[in-house]
Amino acid sequence: MLVKSFLSWMDEAPARERAEAATVLAEAWQAGALGEDTPEAVEAALTSVLDDPSPMVRRALALAFAESREAPRHLVLGLAADQAEVSAPLIARSPLLTEADLVDLAATGERKALVAIAIRQDVSRAVAQALIHRRDPDCAFALAGNSASEIAEADLLALIEVFGHLPKFRVVVQARPDLPVTARHALMLRTAEGLGQFVTEGGFLAGGRKARLLDDTLQSGTIALARQSPGEVGRFVAHLRKQGLLTPALLLRSVLGGDLALVTQALADLCSVPASRVSALLRGRSEPSIVVLLRRAGLPAFAEPVLAAAIMAAARLPAGEAPGEFSLPVLRAAQGACIDIAGEEGVRLMAMLRRFEAQTMREESRARAESLRQDLRQEKSESLALSMPGDAQDLLRLGGFDADGEKLVAEIVQSQPEIATPKRRILRERGLVLDEPIPDLATIIAEWKTELGMPPATLPAFSTQKPGRSRAA
Repeated sequence: MLVKSFLSWMDEAPARERAEAATVLAEAWQAGALGEDTPEAVEAALTSVLDDPSPMVRRALALAFAESREAPRHLVLGLAADQAEVSAPLIARSPLLTEADLVDLAATGERKALVAIAIRQDVSRAVAQALIHRRDPDCAFALAGNSASEIAEADLLALIEVFGHLPKFRVVVQARPDLPVTARHALMLRTAEGLGQFVTEGGFLAGGRKARLLDDTLQSGTIALARQSPGEVGRFVAHLRKQGLLTPALLLRSVLGGDLALVTQALADLCSVPASRVSALLRGRSEPSIVVLLRRAGLPAFAEPVLAAAIMAAARLPAGEAPGEFSLPVLRAAQGACIDIAGEEGVRLMAMLRRFEAQTMREESRARAESLRQDLRQEKSESLALSMPGDAQDLLRLGGFDADGEKLVAEIVQSQPEIATPKRRILRERGLVLDEPIPDLATIIAEWKTELGMPPATLPAFSTQKPGRSRAA
């Protein structure tokens, strides 16, 4: 009776009512409330909905069976192959769709259907590869943003190669929890490419200066990535070699920071020698052995003495010292070996090492100056705390008080009795006194001459008249 009433209704009712009827029949199927009708008859009635001319009716059936594990498989496959407006909700959630089904749908589906596949919680590597081959930006964005999707390293690099120029895509990929170091390096290259184009077209930097700045930044970033992923250095070195980015300059720069991990793995890969053997040779600090290893790796002859000297200096650094961008002892050892290199290569190499040394000393000076500023701020806060009563100190420690709080602090300070205390001279660096007024130039010169035993001289009064004009004029 239910099936006959349904079929009769479907022939005459408008689309909205037919959609409601399809939903009711699908829910009755899942609940087993079929009445006198057989499951085969109900299944046939539901299958007839696939031929309904209205997408609204077919979509209602797709929504009803979207999360069902008991739905007829041929019905689910028929709905999944429908237009994306109908199939997308079912494709995104149906547990009955297998990996083979999803790969087949990815090969022929519309954009909305591809996105529906990409946001599923069971996207395997085969399904991800089929989606990546479609090269759809919305699908790629959804796939990369799905942390549950499994994407092979090669496929992820292909995604970055195609869509890495999009900033939002780079942000989504960077947030993936399983991002390999090779993908992070590819993201860094695409970001640097976009920034380089921006500064050149905007006229911020000249071409030569931009090239040097980008080259230094990329090398520094590559070394930082290698240090952050010690377990992936071998695969990272193979990736750099395949991309043509494993250069002598990169190896030298990594050693100049005092870290031998990257150069050890690089020499092992270039010489086809176990990394443990290479590490023992480098730590042994035998210059002939290191030079032979560098020569076997095919490095330029002019770079061999400099790189060997830097490796030996890095091996002598204390074991507990954390590697930085550059180490001054290693830099100076490399400069000493660079003196004997003749020709243009030696000049350019020495200029690069001098530039790195100046950069390192400038950074150390900045760090020292910042430390002195912190000490000065601490001294000022301690002096302020000593000069205030206890109640005001408590309010200051709480911090963030409003205007009423500031008024209360002022009242507390004014209500305290004055206590005669001897004047104290609180000295800061370079002999300045905090509790005395700053003297003028004439007083400073007079005090200086007095300390040197020179007779004081009267400084001429500064005239306020404009030069070249007399009072008579």
